Amino acid sequence: MYSLPTALWVARNIHRRRLVAIILTQTMPEGVPLELLDAVAEEMGVHADPPVGLIVHTHYEEDGRVRIVDVWESAESHQKFVEERLGPAMAKVAAQRGIDMAQAGQPESSVTEAHFVVRGR
Repeated sequence: MYSLPTALWVARNIHRRRLVAIILTQTMPEGVPLELLDAVAEEMGVHADPPVGLIVHTHYEEDGRVRIVDVWESAESHQKFVEERLGPAMAKVAAQRGIDMAQAGQPESSVTEAHFVVRGR
């Protein structure tokens, strides 16, 4: 199942029948600490085993809120990662820290088709 922003993007672009890089931006709900995302990344082992299809990921804090910017090879790559790795890791780490992600709410998200992508060396 697609996350809502990814599903909306896929629905609008399914007729193209090609994989297009996407830019995903998210602002986490208030009260979700930056350290939670660090711990989730550690739980998934992303430094040693980066997600298939991920071009770049960054998370940071701005104005008291955690923000995420990702570039993915395709919406499908992102969704597979969410279902297979991120969702389970987020649930496990949040539970270990006594955080109820259902009560925290969904992040504010947007998905934009990338017009041009250059990969660094």
